[in-house]
Amino acid sequence: MSAIELMMKHWARERPDLDASSLGVLGRVSRLARAAEENAATLLGQFELSEVEFLLLAAIRTAPDQHPAPRDLLDSLMVTSGGLTNRIDRLEAAGLIERIANPEDRRGIRLQLTDAGRRLVDQVTTAYVENQNKVLDAALREDERDILARLLRKLLASPSFDGDPRLAAASEPRPRLGRPARPRRGQPGT
Repeated sequence: MSAIELMMKHWARERPDLDASSLGVLGRVSRLARAAEENAATLLGQFELSEVEFLLLAAIRTAPDQHPAPRDLLDSLMVTSGGLTNRIDRLEAAGLIERIANPEDRRGIRLQLTDAGRRLVDQVTTAYVENQNKVLDAALREDERDILARLLRKLLASPSFDGDPRLAAASEPRPRLGRPARPRRGQPGT
């Protein structure tokens, strides 16, 4: 029995009035996210890349003109400008990207992949996607993957996850179907 399942069992015993099923769902989502991150880090480590470095290379590779300005990548990479500069410096020193002049702004720069960078990001992306598919295919059928993807999108789009705790607190709990709550020890009916 997992720690989450044990906690749910204990809460069911101590507080049968409390629906703790969310602990199981969100606890598993959290464990899954950690496992997926560790799995990806292991794969990317074989190429001597961090996740942010891989995402930076992929963002340059898939940019419409393949010459994005660093400031255009900040939001999607979720790093600070200083953190992005450090990654750019490291990838440039490794010969994977280069800074080029921005023709629209003499003070600005754009990024572009070197031939080695393009080969590497294509190789890593292939391995990354194959690994992700292997992980999912080992546990889920295609129709189950589609259902899970829809449910996760729905959960992430929920007002509870938009960063405003007032919305999460204001949402009314949905009635749960199932067995009625058992009385606690020492209460009538036990």
